[in-house]
Amino acid sequence: MSSNTAVLDRSIAIVEDQLPELAGSAMHVPLDYYRDDALAAREAELYMTQPRPVVASSEIAEPHDFLVRMSMKRSLLATRDADGKAHVFLNYCRHRGAEPASGCGNARRHSCPYHGWSYDSKGDLVAMPLADRNKELDYAQLGLVELPSEERHGLVWAILTPGLKINVAAHLGEVDEQLTAQGMDSMRYINSLPFEPIGANWKCVAEGVVESLHVPFVHRATFNVDPGTQGDRFTGSTAIDLAIYDRFGPHLRYCLPVFGKDAVPEMRDRISHGGAFDWQQVVQVWLISPGVLIANDSYGLDIGFMEPGETTETSFFRYGWMGPASPPEGFPTLAEMAQRAGDAVREDSPVWEGCGRGLAFGQHGFALIGRNEKGVQLFHETLCEQTGFDGLEYE
Repeated sequence: MSSNTAVLDRSIAIVEDQLPELAGSAMHVPLDYYRDDALAAREAELYMTQPRPVVASSEIAEPHDFLVRMSMKRSLLATRDADGKAHVFLNYCRHRGAEPASGCGNARRHSCPYHGWSYDSKGDLVAMPLADRNKELDYAQLGLVELPSEERHGLVWAILTPGLKINVAAHLGEVDEQLTAQGMDSMRYINSLPFEPIGANWKCVAEGVVESLHVPFVHRATFNVDPGTQGDRFTGSTAIDLAIYDRFGPHLRYCLPVFGKDAVPEMRDRISHGGAFDWQQVVQVWLISPGVLIANDSYGLDIGFMEPGETTETSFFRYGWMGPASPPEGFPTLAEMAQRAGDAVREDSPVWEGCGRGLAFGQHGFALIGRNEKGVQLFHETLCEQTGFDGLEYE
């Protein structure tokens, strides 16, 4: 049985039974898990040593395109050189540390605003004022510090620690093939929410993207509405509760059927006769370690990037939408879908911040993760395995 067939069969089963795949028991997550500085340092190490997307390929599509983005307090410069190769550099001049590039655009050179040292799109130092005063300098040794990077699935991934080896396919494991099936290489990305500060621990944000129970309450006008029909996507709390869950190493996926019992006979008949299944009827949501969200949404993908903030009580979240430049007939445009994605996160933010205050200052001992929140449980279990935290408890 193929993995796609298994996903479809399991999706049909939970729709027929009207019962999601449940965890074995409820989970207790101690509040110290969200507050401990030593644990936060171990989590930050994951962000510094695992591949993470910095920009979408479409954001630096042409030779000499560039984009500056912040991650883990670092200014990063992504470029595409004259030969079409993507690069990611630490955006710090080798002279006195100022940032040579800012914003985005197309430029053959990036000139430091402090003393005018200039770098090309390959990161090489190519010029400086009063160069005759420093004839002994070897320009080849003074280029921007390049980070390990790789272009895959329509994204430019990087490891924030220089000198490490990068292999995105190996990092993704089974998820690599699943993302290949999404056709992301031919999609265009629009960033709809900038590097937004959130007043909550980053794990609180991650919890919110691996369950859909909140959708009818928080996203009545956005994710609870089918973009193709403008009708309700989920007609009740039972429908939004139905999901199946899988773990692939440090990554997880949950799948949410958006069809009802009445559709099952026709689906089974079509499948038995070799007909193709419309995968828009099953939403797939991935959380890729250590903080990348990719989710099917209509004819494209929602993509989110979360990371720790300055303290255990803060985080950052960037969000956007990725899809073909031309939408199917009757569907919103790419820009409209991106706007919808940004609006949805703006609905989440005040709720997350309320949760953040509760997790930071509450005196109730632990957060309770129910049996039907299996995605949240899997997230905590995978993260704890990577950081060595052993304080999770179960009823």
